[in-house]
Amino acid sequence: MKDAWNFAGLDDFWPRYEPLSPWARDERDERKVFTDQAAIEQRYDDLEAAAAFLDRAKADPVALDRVAYHLKRMPRLPLAPKDEYELLELFQIKKFLANYRSLLAALDDEARSRFGLRPAAADLAAELDRGGSDAETFYLADSYSPALKDCRAGLALLDERLSYANEAAAAEIKSLLGINFDGRDFLIVARAALEPEAVHRARCLAEPYDDERLLVRPAPRAELIALSEAREGLLERERYAEAAVIRMLSALAAAAMPELKAAVEAVTRWDLARAGALLAAATGATRPILGAGALELHAGRFIPCQDECAALGLGYTPLDARFEGNAIVLFGSNMGGKTVALKTLLFMQLLAQAGLFVPAARFSTRVYPDIQYIGELSGERLAGLSGFGFEVWRFQEALAKGSGALIAFDEPARTTGSHEAEALLSALVEAYGKGKGDGASRALFATHFRGVARVPGAEYWRMRGLDRIAACQALDADAPLAERLSGINRHMRYELKADAAEGPPESDALAIASMLGLDCAIVERAEFYFKNAAF
Repeated sequence: MKDAWNFAGLDDFWPRYEPLSPWARDERDERKVFTDQAAIEQRYDDLEAAAAFLDRAKADPVALDRVAYHLKRMPRLPLAPKDEYELLELFQIKKFLANYRSLLAALDDEARSRFGLRPAAADLAAELDRGGSDAETFYLADSYSPALKDCRAGLALLDERLSYANEAAAAEIKSLLGINFDGRDFLIVARAALEPEAVHRARCLAEPYDDERLLVRPAPRAELIALSEAREGLLERERYAEAAVIRMLSALAAAAMPELKAAVEAVTRWDLARAGALLAAATGATRPILGAGALELHAGRFIPCQDECAALGLGYTPLDARFEGNAIVLFGSNMGGKTVALKTLLFMQLLAQAGLFVPAARFSTRVYPDIQYIGELSGERLAGLSGFGFEVWRFQEALAKGSGALIAFDEPARTTGSHEAEALLSALVEAYGKGKGDGASRALFATHFRGVARVPGAEYWRMRGLDRIAACQALDADAPLAERLSGINRHMRYELKADAAEGPPESDALAIASMLGLDCAIVERAEFYFKNAAF
């Protein structure tokens, strides 16, 4: 479905869908398109439940801010049992549980019950909370173990004695030699400034640094050596006591893993539903109706195109469509909007099967096991194939996949001559038009070839196209080309209407050519040939 996703411009829209927790963002980034109707309907139900909570809580914006804040603060955490976790992993678990508790407190009973957000790993959380007063800190506190407390008390006493002994040694050296190490391991001193006897009395060692200077350092002192050795022994005991605490906490964490996994799954489900509800509110989206035989869209807005029109100062026309057959042909000239109509339909279908609401007043459809796009930028060409060969390969690939798919063909057979293209397109329309029931594939064909055969089981529609009277009245013949193009765009009617089989409609392309200043004689002859061509 990747080609269909790209064609429908969903990557331009997708950043608006903004879950906040790491697991929900992961799922959002997978761009899942679901094919199980029950699973999709459950997501719709979740989205409605989230929207109901947001509506109930709108009088308390602080609570809504807390929900967002704690979702953002949730870290990734290990979700597999281990004999021993790293200290950082224990901190991540503590931080998750703290934010999880705060999230639950910000939600009401109805939301918590709907999404399975219930208290988790209370014993583990209580133990981890002893290692720091807030969610942003964790350490192995003395309170975890009497042995750890005793080791650290002994280390504090030894550090105090070491500091006193070092200060006494430094004071003695300064009084005898007049030099101050100030915590440094050695000093470079002029030879003339030191008497060897004084160096010995100060219990220092001196060695040549160069011809004029000595490198002087304090000699090892028995009391300092003894204190340092005692300290190393206590450090070893502290490491052992810390390891015992980590093993204790790890055992609690491993035992709590089922609860932690369930909590993460509930958070993910809630976060996705919340983000979907906010997206629906921001885009005026509604719940799709699944299971319908017809494909029906009322006031459907293709948001990427709508945004682009707004940026260019152009009007945007929502799409209305109802298709009951399994082969639908959309006629239209270039610039007439048939490709945008295809994009709009795929945009709605993919959003619906992604478990999201769609920006439309109404969208009814069925769930398709596959959604395909065949047209420009549809994939890499096979080595050695011409453009036409690649198109044929794509047609056969779609047919070989069997029934049940929704397939959008944009300008099919465009790589061959018009007569052959119309013949090939007619046969494709006929093949898909023979499909019966909801299990059949539904194919949408956008084409400017008017000679497509009218076959049973197919529907034929066309874009209304250019409002020529309004465009001519508004057109300034002396305006720059870009201005005239913009004016023409403003008067294109991007609406579908049933296409009658009798005769060709007026040509938008020739009208546009005339408006853009093409020689009148050329346009007149082109209209003559157009009206007398066989359709």
